[in-house]
Formats: sequence, C-alpha cells, structure tokens
Amino acid sequence: MSTSSRGLRGRWFTVALLAVVLVVAGVQVANPHSYLSEAVARIGETGSGPDATLTNLTSVDQLQARFNRDSGHPRLILLLSPT
Repeated sequence: MSTSSRGLRGRWFTVALLAVVLVVAGVQVANPHSYLSEAVARIGETGSGPDATLTNLTSVDQLQARFNRDSGHPRLILLLSPT
C-alpha cells in the first residue's frame, strides 16, 4: 500500500466518524426525552423561577419539618460549619 492511499483511508475514516458523531448528537437534541434536550431546556429556564432563599435552622426538628413540607420539589441542604 502506498502512503497516499493510507492517508486517504485515514481521512475517510475521520470523515465517517465525524458524520456518525453528528448524527448521534442530532438525534439526542431532537429527542424530547433525552438527557441533552432536558439539560438544554433547563438552562433556558434559569432566572424564570422563584429565587432560592437560605434559611438558618437551629434544630433537627426544624430541618425535618421544612424537608417534609417541600415534598415533591427538589431540595438542597447546605451544611456550613465555622471550623
């Protein structure tokens, strides 16, 4: 095999691989149930929801009550320690 035919075959392989990657990416973006389309939709929603507030809790009972009250919604618990 000559070097030019190896280079041509390598170039065709690269083009074919790029085409496959683009097709897979296109299918992922077009599918409304894919992770990628969900991420794109959520990025577009930033800033439109209510602002998150930070609440200072002093007991575990307060934490449990707040956690149970917000059932069905995403919750983030931040534990900060002075040490």
